[in-house]
Amino acid sequence: MALNFNTFIDLGSYTRHILKASKVGIFTVGGGVSRNWAQQVGPFLEILQYRLKEVLPLKRFSYGVRICPEPVHWGGLSGCTYSEGVSWRKLNSLEEGGRYAEVLCNAMIDWPVLMAGVRQKILKKKKGSTK
Repeated sequence: MALNFNTFIDLGSYTRHILKASKVGIFTVGGGVSRNWAQQVGPFLEILQYRLKEVLPLKRFSYGVRICPEPVHWGGLSGCTYSEGVSWRKLNSLEEGGRYAEVLCNAMIDWPVLMAGVRQKILKKKKGSTK
């Protein structure tokens, strides 16, 4: 059985989901090509609008959390910060209401801590709603 893989069809489908939302956020663990691909909606919509004259709203991520141990000073794609993504118009700037957190840590260390915090908050909320 042949595997049909088409990144342009995937990007179109992904973009349609993004366009349906009033605001969008991104949560990434790690970096590299997959994180960069996920952030391409803003530039893709600009290309469709300005070069192909499609009538579409320009949409960028308003919120983001990135967990990645790669520091920016090495210059690799995994070290690209959300503020750099703002310069590429992938994300809204702080002045436009964008909110971002960069967690410079290995996900195997901070993911369990993060999930424990989320679980604790959910349990606390459930406990408070039964009163």
